[in-house]
This record gives sequence, C-alpha cells and structure tokens, in this order.
Amino acid sequence: MNENMENLEGLPPLPIYHNLWVYWLMKLLTLVLLPFQNTVAGILALVLGIVELYELYAMREVSDGMGRAWRWMVVGLALTFGSLILALLAIGSVLGVLLLLVTVAGLLVMLVSDYHFFSALDELILPRGYDYPTGRIRWCFWLALIAGFAYKILESFSPLLSIVMQIVVQAVIVWLLWQYLQAVKAKEGV
Repeated sequence: MNENMENLEGLPPLPIYHNLWVYWLMKLLTLVLLPFQNTVAGILALVLGIVELYELYAMREVSDGMGRAWRWMVVGLALTFGSLILALLAIGSVLGVLLLLVTVAGLLVMLVSDYHFFSALDELILPRGYDYPTGRIRWCFWLALIAGFAYKILESFSPLLSIVMQIVVQAVIVWLLWQYLQAVKAKEGV
C-alpha cells in the first residue's frame, strides 16, 4: 500500500518499529557471527537471513518501496539458491557453469532489493516525521556495496585486513540502523 494513499484515506500509517527492531537485531547477530568461518556460523547466518526475509515480508505493505524490496528479494533468492542447487547437481558440465552465472545474477538482484529497502526507509522519513537526516539511511546500501568490492580486493592481499574492514563496515551499518530505529521508536511512541 502506498504511504500517500494511507494518508489520503485517513488511516494511520502502519507501524514498523517491531519489524525493524527484529531486522536490526538480525543484522547485529550477523555482525557477531562475521568473524567465524565454520559450518555452525553458516547455518546460523542462514537462519538469521530467513528471519530478516520474514521481517521484510511483514513490512511489504508499509510503502511501495518496501513492496518492491520484498519482490526483488524473493526473485533474488529464487535465482540464487535455485541455480546454486542445480549447479551442484550439474558439477563439471557447461550447464553447471551457466547456473553459477545465474547464481551471481541472483546476488545482484538481492543488491537491488537492498537498495529498494533502504530507499523505502529513507522515503518514510518526511511523511512520518522521523527525526532522522534524509539520505543517511541510504548509506547502509552504499557502504555495503563499496565494502563488497573492497573486501574482494583486500582478500587477495590480506585476509585479516579484509575481515576487519568487513566488520567495521557492518558495525557502521548496524549503528546507522540503530539510529533510524530510535527515530522510529520516538515517533511511534513505543
């Protein structure tokens, strides 16, 4: 549902604090798991990702941007995991290589979803009157994008430095989300 349509109909905007708090908590737990490179940490990260996906699903009606973020995320996950499973079945063939390329495309689609999510959060600031600077929350997307490229470059030179950089960037993203969350909490009176 469009944020403007809700205001025209006289209905109060849908609250997002609880869903956004759980989403933030999943990002925080992901940050804690980041230094660990083992199977248990990978499984926990997958569970955290599923919870994040559910929270995005719960917020999809808040605005058009949130709805777009949800739809792009579903497409990205379907492409990524579907093609990855099929690529594992077709190891050693040309089809396996093509399916790995589709997996990469799915990851790019999930980046588009992140862009829509943080843009939607930014677009809610003025209509809802959050005490948060316009444009700041979008830095969560830009930092993750820039850090993704920098991480891959640093990984070949210094794996330790690349992990440290990734932790710092994720910590900044968690902090920016926390600030936004506090603005939402103050406005929604939670």
